[in-house]
Amino acid sequence: MYRNRQQIGLEMASAFAMVAHDIKNSLGVLLRNIGLIEDGCQPDACPMRDQCADMEYEVRSINNNLVKMLTLYKVEDGEYMLNVDAHSVAEFLNEVMLEHSVILREKQLNYEIVCDPDLYWYFDRNLMTGVIGNALNNALRYTRDRIRLTAESTDEGLLLVVEDNGEGFAQFMLDQQESASRVESGFVNNNTGLGIYFTQVALDMHRHGEKRGRVSLENGGELAGGRFLILLP
Repeated sequence: MYRNRQQIGLEMASAFAMVAHDIKNSLGVLLRNIGLIEDGCQPDACPMRDQCADMEYEVRSINNNLVKMLTLYKVEDGEYMLNVDAHSVAEFLNEVMLEHSVILREKQLNYEIVCDPDLYWYFDRNLMTGVIGNALNNALRYTRDRIRLTAESTDEGLLLVVEDNGEGFAQFMLDQQESASRVESGFVNNNTGLGIYFTQVALDMHRHGEKRGRVSLENGGELAGGRFLILLP
């Protein structure tokens, strides 16, 4: 039977989703095994602990990219069900950071979370976990030894900032970040670009009236490094 390009495209998209789920499950096994190896190593007697931390970072990064791609596929296909509820922002940020606790410990990185414990906001927890997780992955890759998360309520919405004390974003990334929020941009081929695109899609799904969320990159701030700014309406 003759199949047109659209049918083939749909079949390929479905095949990608199934394979991505399988890969994600395998990565989960790898993460658990890496964790077991790290737990069984004595800090002063195991020269491979740093390599384990690096492996965990890379595996988690691949896993996060797969999650983003699968979520974007569901959104594009109209299958994603937005689940917006009120959440404690401070508790949410602490839980997201906890997922990276092993890497933070093994790389001896310091971090702080600055957020009013009484601050609550309405958002889809799954989508925003991906958004903050992406910003944290970037900070983990480029920081020297410090990461800072801040959250505050502004007139425009909830402002979330993830910053590090690394060398900051390259100038070409700052110059091209606006186009990175569009899928047709070649910048999306870059890992940070994919994260920005995913973040913008997630923020678009959280529109409040005429207000629209946005993501931006800049350098400077308290730690004088890269800053990942997320505005949630």
